[in-house]
Order: sequence, then structure tokens, then C-alpha cells
Amino acid sequence: MSSENTKEKILLSARKLFVEYGFAGTSMGQIAKLAQVNHSLIFHHFENKEKLWLAVKQSIVKEKNQQSKMLPSTDQPFYDFLYALVIKSIKFYRDHPDIMRMISWQRLERSHEEVISLTLSSETQSWINAFKHYQQCGEVNPQLKPEFIVVFVLSIVHVAASDHTVFTQTLANEDAYILFCVERIQKALG
Repeated sequence: MSSENTKEKILLSARKLFVEYGFAGTSMGQIAKLAQVNHSLIFHHFENKEKLWLAVKQSIVKEKNQQSKMLPSTDQPFYDFLYALVIKSIKFYRDHPDIMRMISWQRLERSHEEVISLTLSSETQSWINAFKHYQQCGEVNPQLKPEFIVVFVLSIVHVAASDHTVFTQTLANEDAYILFCVERIQKALG
């Protein structure tokens, strides 16, 4: 078996176990057993469990980006960009329940939070760059840290994608909620 096939088997096995049992509830031995590989091969490909966790999350995002690019074009007004970003992000999280489960595990497993939470991946960096672009264009307050904007937008997206409430059960109410959020974000960042 090739090195890439082995790495892919490890990623798929880790994803299955991390989604089911979380970071703390999954051992490298369990991953090796499920992937049917020698335990040491996991460390060869991923160095440690934290890096494997992050690689699983990044593989889900990469999978999505191969289907369609998540980040909208910055060649449009900020409001349109933000609206498209929120809609695409909500759809991404709803279409990829595995990443939502992993995020839920992160929230439950606070002791590992600094290691397994949001990282400066290429996707995160592209969001930061987009917000910097709008700061340079004068549509977003240049005093604000783009990294904080990313966390702010993602917080709203995660809630909209995962917390179905009595207030947003209908499609019309959900659309109204998304518009409400985008308008408030734009106002807060202006």
C-alpha cells in the first residue's frame, strides 16, 4: 500500500472515531486498529494526536473546497460578500455534520481547547485576508482585528447551522434571522 493510501486510511479512521468519541475519547491505538495500520505509522504521518485532529478538520474543509469554493469573491460590496459568506458557511456546516460534531466535542473537552480549536489554516487565512481587503476599501473599520472578525462571524454561523430554535423553524424565519445577523455584523464592523 502506498504512503498516500495509508495516510488516507488513517484520516478516515480518525475522522470516524473523533466524530463518535471526541478527542479525549479516541486513542491512537483505536485509530491504528480501525485503519489496520501499525501504530507507529500514525506518528510517522501526523506526529501526534493534536495534529491528526487538525488534519481531519482540514480534510473536511478541503473536501468542501473541492466541491465548491466557500469564500465568496471580494469583488463585490462588503454586504453582498458577507451575506454570501454566511449562507455558504451555514450550508457547509449543515452538509458536513462530522465537522459540527468535532466542534461540539471541542466545546465539551475544554482541557484540549487550545490545541484542537480554530487554527490558522489556509481557509482561515483567506477569511482574514478578505476582511483586511474590506478594511483597505473602507467598508470595515480598520481598527478591528480581522482575526476577531473571523471568530465573530463563525460564532453566528455555528449557531445558525446547529441550534435550530422555535424562532427559526420555518424557512422564512431562518432567512429573516440570517438577514438580521448579516445586517448587525455589517453595522458592528463599519
